[in-house]
Amino acid sequence: TIEDFGCGGGLLSESLARLGATVTAIDPSIPLVESAKQHSQRDLQTQSIDYRGGVTIEDLSDSLLQDDDSDHQYDVICILDVIEHVTDVNSMLRAASKLLKPDGILFCSTINKTLKSHMITIVGAEYVMRYLPVGTHDWNLFQSPQDVRERMKRAGLVEVGVNGMVMTHPRLDGTWAWRLEPTDTDVNWIGSYRHDT
Repeated sequence: TIEDFGCGGGLLSESLARLGATVTAIDPSIPLVESAKQHSQRDLQTQSIDYRGGVTIEDLSDSLLQDDDSDHQYDVICILDVIEHVTDVNSMLRAASKLLKPDGILFCSTINKTLKSHMITIVGAEYVMRYLPVGTHDWNLFQSPQDVRERMKRAGLVEVGVNGMVMTHPRLDGTWAWRLEPTDTDVNWIGSYRHDT
C-alpha cells in the first residue's frame, strides 16, 4: 500500500497504480483532487485510487490511527515536492512517521536551500522561463538534506539514502531528462527514510 501526500493532479498516484500498487492519494486542495479523480476514471488501472481532497497528512493520521490500528499504516509514503510549500514540516513528518509501517519506507523530495536553487527554481523557472507562476516557491521554505535528516530524526525516522535529481539535458522547449546523482544535491533532491529500529 502506498500513500501519496500532496498528490496534486495525480501524476505520481496514477503511475504507481499502473504498476499495481494500492494507492491512497491526499492533498489539501479539493479542486486538484477532483481533477485527479476525474482523470483517473479514464483508465481501468487508475480507477481504484483512493483520492481524498481537503485532507492533510495530520488529518489522515488522526482519522486512521485513533485506536493504534496498524492495519491503516502504509508500506510506502511519498512526500514529493511538498515540504517546500508547508509551514509546519515537523508536524507533517510526525504524522507521516505514524502512518508508516515498521518496515516501511518514506520518500521525500524537495529543493535545497542554496544560491544555485534560488537562481534555477525561482529566477529561472518563475521569472525568466515562466514555467511556474511567480511566487510558487519561497526560498525560505527550501530544505537541505541535512535539515530534513534532522527533522526526520525528530519524527523517529533515519535516512537510508539521498540523491540529487539533476537535469541531464535542460532544454528551452520544456522537455526534461533527469538522472539521480549522489554528489549533486544543490537544487532538487530525493531521500529515503525508515523507522529508527
